Amino acid sequence: MKNAIQLIRAFLAVAQTGNFSKAAVALNLSPSALTVQIRQLEDWLGVTLLERSPRHVGLTAAGQHALLPMEKLLLDLDNIVEAARDHATSRRGVLTIAALPSLCSGLLPGVVQRFRERFPGIEVRLRDVVAQRIDTLVLEQEVDFGLGVQARPTQGLAFKALLEDRLCLYVPHDHPLARRTAVTLAEAAAYPMLLTGRDSSVRNLVERLFADARLPLAAGLEANYMSTVLALVRQGQGVALLPESADEGRDEVSKVVVDHPGVVREIGVITRAEQVMAPAGVEFLRLLKP
Repeated sequence: MKNAIQLIRAFLAVAQTGNFSKAAVALNLSPSALTVQIRQLEDWLGVTLLERSPRHVGLTAAGQHALLPMEKLLLDLDNIVEAARDHATSRRGVLTIAALPSLCSGLLPGVVQRFRERFPGIEVRLRDVVAQRIDTLVLEQEVDFGLGVQARPTQGLAFKALLEDRLCLYVPHDHPLARRTAVTLAEAAAYPMLLTGRDSSVRNLVERLFADARLPLAAGLEANYMSTVLALVRQGQGVALLPESADEGRDEVSKVVVDHPGVVREIGVITRAEQVMAPAGVEFLRLLKP
């Protein structure tokens, strides 16, 4: 293939200059070497492309017919090579990531900002979805990778832990537990618990913690998004066990450490098994690591 491209470039150089000597200089070849390449191309195609005379070189009918397709072929090839090099050096492209809503509203905006400052030609698309949906999007190759928890082993997926995200108790700033440095799970269980949706990985973890500790879960209101749950906390509707990464930094809500085993969950990158990460993805994950 490489040799065929070289022969086509030789033909185009002669066609554009109308002169073997000028074309040979442009290609850094000797006239005799250029003549050999043109003959090889004509033999390969089975047609005569050039009409040769002592004073002029012109195109045959076959040469005229082949000129534009060959020019387009080389232009397309150059574009492919340029795009591949841009992709390899993270200069241009699109990076699509499926991530937990808590990450999209907490940790990731700062990471995206730093990434875009370093790689302004890469467009970043975040899809904030629940854990099970992340697995599906990765398997169906709709995203480059996912950022979430390893909810359950799934065939065809790989999980690599990147950081830890601790569940904390979020309470209104005037709540009896607001000034505590730490609380037990039993102390938290004494208050109505605001919960995320049933398809949320946080909801599953909270229910498992209470079940393992044989504590009653006094469920209050339920909302799909953590931002909504935090708004309900601010209004005094109850307390919530949410990831530390969900912290919005607002004064109306206090975040209290929960002293209980199992409240720390691993956040990691979810990819297809044996997937080779694109260079842009590698750079993004490097910024994500603590």
